[in-house]
Amino acid sequence: MNRFRELSTIRKMILINSLIMLIWWFAFNPGFYSTDSFGIVEMARSKTLTSESTAIWAIFVKFLSINGTHPEIATLFFSQLLGFSVALFARTLFTNRLVIWSAAILSITPLIGAMGITLWHDIPMTSGFLLAVSGYARMNQGEKYSKTLLLAGICLASFRYNGVPTLLITFFALLFISKGQKKQIAVALAMTVTVLAASTLLNLKFTGPNPVQSVGYIDWMKYDLSCYAAKSNDEVFFERVFGNRFSSQDWTSKSACTWFNDSKAYRQDSSFINQKTAFAWFELLKKEPSFVFQMHLKRHLYLNPIPIYGLPKVPFIHTTIEIPGKDIEFWHPSVSEKLRVYPRIWNYFNYLFGFAGFWLIVIFVCAWWRKNSIYCFIGLLGLCLNTSLFIFAAIADARFSLFVLIAGQLLTLQIFLESTVSRWRRYKKVEFTEMIS
Repeated sequence: MNRFRELSTIRKMILINSLIMLIWWFAFNPGFYSTDSFGIVEMARSKTLTSESTAIWAIFVKFLSINGTHPEIATLFFSQLLGFSVALFARTLFTNRLVIWSAAILSITPLIGAMGITLWHDIPMTSGFLLAVSGYARMNQGEKYSKTLLLAGICLASFRYNGVPTLLITFFALLFISKGQKKQIAVALAMTVTVLAASTLLNLKFTGPNPVQSVGYIDWMKYDLSCYAAKSNDEVFFERVFGNRFSSQDWTSKSACTWFNDSKAYRQDSSFINQKTAFAWFELLKKEPSFVFQMHLKRHLYLNPIPIYGLPKVPFIHTTIEIPGKDIEFWHPSVSEKLRVYPRIWNYFNYLFGFAGFWLIVIFVCAWWRKNSIYCFIGLLGLCLNTSLFIFAAIADARFSLFVLIAGQLLTLQIFLESTVSRWRRYKKVEFTEMIS
């Protein structure tokens, strides 16, 4: 009887979330599209796929959008995927019926709704993290289909290059700190390694003129070098590490400290620069370690739980179709323009709703308060994600840590609802007692 009731609750949550995401999609159809979104749509329309943003992302968008002719199908699919993942994740964490409201309310907010209808590969990766946590938690409870959920989550995490490695590091860390569930962790590790190997082989087959495998992983180093050139007067350093072929002026970019790199050397993207970048960065780290650390702290304010440089103002929720004249535009522009006020309110409060470092602390506080091992696992995964972003992300963007934002705000919302209902019941009980006394 309990099993049928549980199944009914999950189905109800999935249906409610699905309807909410469908309303979001209809309101802003075909969704929100940034420069990154147009890049993948143009790739889907062309005959050449590359692994610049992972091959599996390119393949899925090409297939779902019917070779780029109907990109709205892709946003519909991935928004439904996120709504499903949030519902299952929420039900995994909480057993009372209040969780139906928590999942629904969070999906109504732009954190889920507006993010879900933006064509970014962060959306399937985040869905993958949510499903991987759900699968792992249910596997420890011996539930049916738990391994399927875990495997699906790991596969979806591969839609960004940092997804599967983040899960792999998390499971390795869990293996050493966990006293029990060694078998389940071993299974999760085996699945993660398998998907990592498979996705690596797949991505190697799709190489463009600037494949991520050889160039993208050192972008953050180039940003650090350009920021250092803008902040210092050290001409000797650049001439020494680049053999007098590039000067400090060639590398200078003030915007690289906070946003995009517009230096002359970065725009060249030559094989000589790519070969020398890692060496130059390690030389900079040896020469100015405190500068490098502070530079990352300032660039990624949203990841630092202690706002020593002030509250973050980070790019958060996208609310536009960025490039006109590309056969992608709102179906009902007048309606969408009016409704855009709602997600823009969330952008105004990005120093709170997009503050990933703060929400990570919230997750760990909840784990300590409730002595919950799954909350601890979520916090560990969030810590691995945020740490990797702090080191390797070239720019700051709240969507990179969407998993932490969703998990932290879902926990907060659920605990708030539980506390409110509990206080209301106590109040009604006291009121009834006074009436009969």
